[in-house]
Amino acid sequence: MNLDAMVDERLVRFDFDGDTKDEVLHNVARLLYDAGKINDYEAYVRGLYKREDEFVTGIGAGIAIPHCKGTCVNEGAFTLVKLKNNIKWGSLDDQPVNFVIMLAAADMSDDVHLKLLAKLSVKLMDDDFREGLMSAVCIEDIHTLLKEDL
Repeated sequence: MNLDAMVDERLVRFDFDGDTKDEVLHNVARLLYDAGKINDYEAYVRGLYKREDEFVTGIGAGIAIPHCKGTCVNEGAFTLVKLKNNIKWGSLDDQPVNFVIMLAAADMSDDVHLKLLAKLSVKLMDDDFREGLMSAVCIEDIHTLLKEDL
């Protein structure tokens, strides 16, 4: 799975506004909707909250990976959003979040979202990758970081 090839530049943002977890969830979901990746904004957001209720998606080290799978998704996609401010998320390490990777997965049996989540999870365990992600300031930095895995 080539993560770099899956990057949609409309879904990559730096210095993204949001003062609360709720605001960030809604605003990042809006990116997916505006890009045509999801077809039902409200259903997608409900799916995000359902997932958050099951288990918090703040994985630690300043990163959250909220996600939703359903018929509200037109095609699988992910965001790479660096927040302007650190926000309280209720993360596993109880630290604030400043980077959101939001996944959207179509309701199909191919489980692409699980493969994507697994690939991202492995990469996020690597200190160098995480540091590169956190220090990225432009889309070229993201492409360079993800191409290193090819």
